Amino acid sequence: MPKWNAGRTVTAVALGLVALGCARPGAGDGDAATLPSTVSQPSSVPPASVPTDGAGDQAPPPGDGAPHQAENNGWKQRHELTAEEQRAGDALAARIRPALTGLRASGDFAPASTRRVLLALGLATEDVQVNEMRTPPGTVFAVTFPEAGCVIGDVRPERVLVEVTGAAAEFGCLEPFTH
Repeated sequence: MPKWNAGRTVTAVALGLVALGCARPGAGDGDAATLPSTVSQPSSVPPASVPTDGAGDQAPPPGDGAPHQAENNGWKQRHELTAEEQRAGDALAARIRPALTGLRASGDFAPASTRRVLLALGLATEDVQVNEMRTPPGTVFAVTFPEAGCVIGDVRPERVLVEVTGAAAEFGCLEPFTH
């Protein structure tokens, strides 16, 4: 017959109590706290109503933008070009692109050089706007053409960008730098 070992018995009993949960703080001492349950219970709170856009239609989910982001950015809306304006802009862009590509190839990204190249194309001084880029080194430009069109873009070490777009009522061709 095996000999009785008091140390093993005490250890076994303590482990048994822990395993059964009897050693849980507050168990059986009148504590009314309950453990979290994974079983969901019906809620007495009604579900949230679906937001609408004011016309009774379901509004899009909020996402990353502010609730009035479209309204807040309305000043950035550009004139939609007619087919005739688009053709005029495309023709102007076709004249501008090679001149600025040559400037980039020479490694010259200075605003004064960009202005000089654009004016050498016969563009009116009042139709040309040129600003220095903050980073990377380079120049942003805009050329206005009738009625409300713009050829905008930039010259920087890695590219020449030339785009045709409409002017914005608030600022014209080049969006102001705000930060």
